[in-house]
Amino acid sequence: MNTVRTSSTVDKPTAINLIVGMTLWMSLSVLVVQLFTVDAGFSFAQLYRLLAISGLSATVWHFVFFWLGERAMQARFIYLSTAALLLPAIAMIWLLMNPPLSYTALQWLAAACGFGGAQFIAFTHHDKVDQSGLGWTLAVNAGIAGIGIVIAQAALPFLSSFNLFGATPWFTAHGSGDIVGIIAPGAPLYLANIGWLIVAAIVLATITWQVARPSTRQPAPPLGSLTDRTHYRAILRNKHTWLMTLFYVMAFGSFIGFTITFPLSLQTFSATYAPSALTYAWIGPLLGVLARPFGGWLADLFGGAKVTLWCALVLTVSCIVAGAITFQASQSPLPEQWFLGYLLIFLVIFIATGAASSAIFRSVSVVLPLERLPLALRWLTAVATAGAAYIPTLWYINSTHATPAIALFVFAAFYLLCAVLVSVMYLRNRSEFYNP
Repeated sequence: MNTVRTSSTVDKPTAINLIVGMTLWMSLSVLVVQLFTVDAGFSFAQLYRLLAISGLSATVWHFVFFWLGERAMQARFIYLSTAALLLPAIAMIWLLMNPPLSYTALQWLAAACGFGGAQFIAFTHHDKVDQSGLGWTLAVNAGIAGIGIVIAQAALPFLSSFNLFGATPWFTAHGSGDIVGIIAPGAPLYLANIGWLIVAAIVLATITWQVARPSTRQPAPPLGSLTDRTHYRAILRNKHTWLMTLFYVMAFGSFIGFTITFPLSLQTFSATYAPSALTYAWIGPLLGVLARPFGGWLADLFGGAKVTLWCALVLTVSCIVAGAITFQASQSPLPEQWFLGYLLIFLVIFIATGAASSAIFRSVSVVLPLERLPLALRWLTAVATAGAAYIPTLWYINSTHATPAIALFVFAAFYLLCAVLVSVMYLRNRSEFYNP
């Protein structure tokens, strides 16, 4: 049996911390929609820019943690970084309780929230894992922080309708919504609840760590030696690392980018039609998270490259269809008739990106030495997190030039390129690795 050590540090209390960090980061995707519904005075382009700043911040912090090596995977480091999230959470409370809002302050808040997404590449505590089931195992472990996405986009809009902490009310100027349904104009929203709930979650995570942390765990060996840096150089000099990085940008980069952008893109579906975006936005990320174990299982069964190819082709067709729908809606006097199709095709996109992410993890475990697998997966995730920056940026450009469909056609071309590369590099009989 081929085995590989996936982690020696991350336990259930740590997983709670990772979920809290992701919840804070993705709370920004909810907040920008709510700032529009209460007419806080910001354009759609400005709101997309906030999302791009947050995604860029998360990407930068990912690279910082990557170069810190295994130190950044130690449980204590994760707990301390989670405690640091109190700063953006408290800043969010203060800003939302003291209107009018400063756009400069919101940009700093967006950058701080990005720190919450920087530690979500962590694995549960397994000494050894059967390589034949590695796709499934890595998929389940990487899906831990996906729970935070669903909590942010499903629970936070609902809870901001209640005066839980004596927060200052805002009143909706446009139609809004939550997981229950539509919120009529003129209804109060307690936006500072988002920050209060994050504070409560951080406190809960800290208490859980103190109560549940193992007391007999052996300390991790000292890391950061020359041997470790040799692994860094080795993976970056391997051509398969760069190919898998490109494919993971296609998969996870698209998933995280669309996740943070999807609520606002629903809200900006048409200039003359404002749907209840937060009623539906959480469904896509949930399906993407659920698709990760399924994609890992398929990759273990049929091979990672084949599943990646199928997903890339699905993404290509789906983005062409989504672009066509977007264009038709922008030209139609009744854009609402196109909204359901737009929503459903994006649900397909989320499923494909989730499944492809796990298939690529499976392929990485075959084309790279197993002892370098944890480091390689963290590299892939650091690069792919940039999807949370460039996808909102493209929507920002589209919103300023009134060309909403162009970005989707660009994505389709990129996905088709990835499909071709998978076929040429990994699905020819004489490939160095066939269908890894």
